[in-house]
Amino acid sequence: MATQPGSSKKSTTVLAALIASQILVVILIWVAFSGTDEREGRIRSTLAIEKAAGIESAIANYYGERKTLPADNNALRQADSQGKPYFSTFEERGDLSYSLNVANGVITLTFLPNQNPVSGKSLIFIPRVSDGKLAWSCDASSIEASHRPAQCMGQ
Repeated sequence: MATQPGSSKKSTTVLAALIASQILVVILIWVAFSGTDEREGRIRSTLAIEKAAGIESAIANYYGERKTLPADNNALRQADSQGKPYFSTFEERGDLSYSLNVANGVITLTFLPNQNPVSGKSLIFIPRVSDGKLAWSCDASSIEASHRPAQCMGQ
């Protein structure tokens, strides 16, 4: 069987185009899925920051009325001047992504085992009292820098 002139060039061109398209598909898949752990970690940490904001508010209200920081989670469940808890048990357990611990006003959110890539890591929010007002700092040193939320990037 005789080959026609130029058919070798045509099949080489088709093969090169096929290989190029496969490489392009691999690159697109890699771009789509690379950094997924980084994004997931940052998203989980950022959502925890939002939760911490509610707890910080409860602690600020507690401090505003009692002029002392809450000793633990139970202190935040006590009634405020309007008869409502500063932070309810429901609010405390409303998210199964992490455990919550308050000790002398310090908030520790520790990610549970199912929260890869930040499983077992903690975000710690530390209050400082200055002129009767609370200011907060964030310690995310147990979390890889690529997973830290923007509020904790300096850690």
